[in-house]
Amino acid sequence: MKKIITGFTLSIALSAGSANAAMIDDFNGDVFNSTSAPLTNAAAGNSSAGYARTITATSSGVSTDIAINTATNPGVYAHSQSSGVTGYSQIDFALGGMDLDNGANAFRVDLASADLGGVFGVIVDGFSFSLTTNAVLLTSGLSFPGVAEFLFSDFTGVDFNSVNTVSLFIDGNNTAALDMTIDSFGTTCSALTASGGAGTNGTTGNCSTGTSNVPEPASLALLSMGLVAFGFGRRKFS
Repeated sequence: MKKIITGFTLSIALSAGSANAAMIDDFNGDVFNSTSAPLTNAAAGNSSAGYARTITATSSGVSTDIAINTATNPGVYAHSQSSGVTGYSQIDFALGGMDLDNGANAFRVDLASADLGGVFGVIVDGFSFSLTTNAVLLTSGLSFPGVAEFLFSDFTGVDFNSVNTVSLFIDGNNTAALDMTIDSFGTTCSALTASGGAGTNGTTGNCSTGTSNVPEPASLALLSMGLVAFGFGRRKFS
């Protein structure tokens, strides 16, 4: 009888849980470096998750450096521009109709470092949402390294069940000097309830598809099998 109860417990354990996050890029591969912007659609290899990656950058001068995983900035997407120079850099990831709304409800950006006032954001199939490091700091008391989240609900009109392109950008066009490094970019299950990703949040919530506690068919099947086995065990040892 003890063995039957153990198997029943294991069946329930195996049916629980779901993936709530996906890494888009941790910037640990495909070294790319430009010390002389502007660039136009410069190929940047593939992301760490295998998505085709492209960089576009513009600058008012050559003193803007856009780098991914270089000796100077290992494992990060770095944007650096000198005083008196404006710059903009954007990384596009081709997802090919991917379902991002599968256990996630937000984008997660891990900031390794940033100057006050820098602007960064996410674009999904042409719809964009951005934050400033200054706003994030004032709202959340963020210290670096830190986390910023962009709720899917901020991107009006996007079908997150089928996303073709997602982009991450850093905008220094209104900043005299800007240094920002991003350690990773992906999706997450966020416990944020306020609109706008206007802050940061290190915890996670329950973002599994369907928030009710009604078991899925597979779970019901396992549960039924366990109950039947349990009943036979009881009858055998009665």
